[in-house]
Amino acid sequence: MDESIDMEKMKISKLAWKISLPMIISMISIALYGIVDTIFVSKTGDSALTAISLAYPIQNVITAIGLGLAIGINSLLSRTLGEKNTEKCKAVIINGIKLTIISWVVVAIIIAIFSNMIFEFFTKNQEIIDLGATYIKILGIFSFGTLFQITFEKILEAHGKTKDSMYVQIIGAVINLILDPIFIFGFWIFKPMGIKGAAIATILGQLVGMIYGTYLVFFKYKMFNFSDLKNTRIEKSIVKDIYKVGFPTTLLEIVTSMIVFIFNKILIDFGDSAVDIWGIYERVQKFVLITIYGLNYGMIPIVGYNLGAKNYDRVKETIKYFLKISIAITAIGTIVFIAFPSTLIGWFTKTELTINMGIEAFRVLGIGLIFAGVSLVLSATFQSFGNGSYSLIITMCRKIAITLPIVYLLKHTFGVSIFWWAVTIAEIITMGIAILLFKKSIKNYEDKVVETSK
Repeated sequence: MDESIDMEKMKISKLAWKISLPMIISMISIALYGIVDTIFVSKTGDSALTAISLAYPIQNVITAIGLGLAIGINSLLSRTLGEKNTEKCKAVIINGIKLTIISWVVVAIIIAIFSNMIFEFFTKNQEIIDLGATYIKILGIFSFGTLFQITFEKILEAHGKTKDSMYVQIIGAVINLILDPIFIFGFWIFKPMGIKGAAIATILGQLVGMIYGTYLVFFKYKMFNFSDLKNTRIEKSIVKDIYKVGFPTTLLEIVTSMIVFIFNKILIDFGDSAVDIWGIYERVQKFVLITIYGLNYGMIPIVGYNLGAKNYDRVKETIKYFLKISIAITAIGTIVFIAFPSTLIGWFTKTELTINMGIEAFRVLGIGLIFAGVSLVLSATFQSFGNGSYSLIITMCRKIAITLPIVYLLKHTFGVSIFWWAVTIAEIITMGIAILLFKKSIKNYEDKVVETSK
């Protein structure tokens, strides 16, 4: 653990931002990959914008596979550090790296085989199919960059090296930002490559971030060496503990992406503009929710460490503080979405039909942000407790149990507007469910504390 970060004694408000701020910047960097690609690609034509909007949930699945694994590593590693078990810490890291390699192989094979079929599911427009398949195939086959980048970030974060973790992500985002316009539109010796250039710029940025993360973990901090990687076998108990927390995160993100698939399939019946609006919204709202995710990833190691150290009062104090910050941030986001929808949409398109439809959508969807913020913090709390199943329940309620029934029952009556309202209604109801689950968790937690003290 970084000596400048005292997980057990530092004031929570100071500790929260010391750990979370670099993570928030890092998460915003992740969001920049998608939003920068979309802004530049949209300038090449409406078909390219639709293709990249349809590709968005596939990108999320790839990220979810790496993120869920990395969160599981982070949670277990944080608890193990709190227990001062050095040898097990090394084993957790090595097992995590080997699982990342396996994840990449699976992703690359699936994307290589099914990329064209995925886009054919949505549309018969061959131009959109070709553009989308080209984009996602490059990202999938070369996904080892993003998967290892995320893994190294979470390993560094668990050790309190949050600034280093931030730099791993920022370096990749900056490379992507520089190369995007060059590869998409052409410059000097580079010919215009359109959407293909956007994909290449993205993977090159991720590869640079991966290389820097490798340097930090292997060489600068010497968390283990290459001989350890070769000699340490995959341990079933460690894999189980990693995926106990990480798999629900991966699953809930995949479920979310599958819902976007379904939404896109339904929305395309109302025209390409409806798909474009949803794709634009998914990217823009990330700049609000990504802040909450960054805070959450800062909260998880704090809570996990203090659970391992049996510092139970500090656990409660941490959760309360992060809830207050989340509500404040999402309230600002709600105001921005309601007050400036045309400005936000105008970053991506000048098509009048899309802008007019998007104004209504953004104002309705913006209402749900503040409720989503509470649910997301409580979801991260469940992960800190090692109860990832509650996080899965929350996401299932947001994306399936409430949203889809409303859409399917009322879409013919209210048209495309029901999509925006269904998402917001689901956020409100889910927050209530999350609070009930949190109260149940706290009661179980307090009972455990009483039992331990006997």
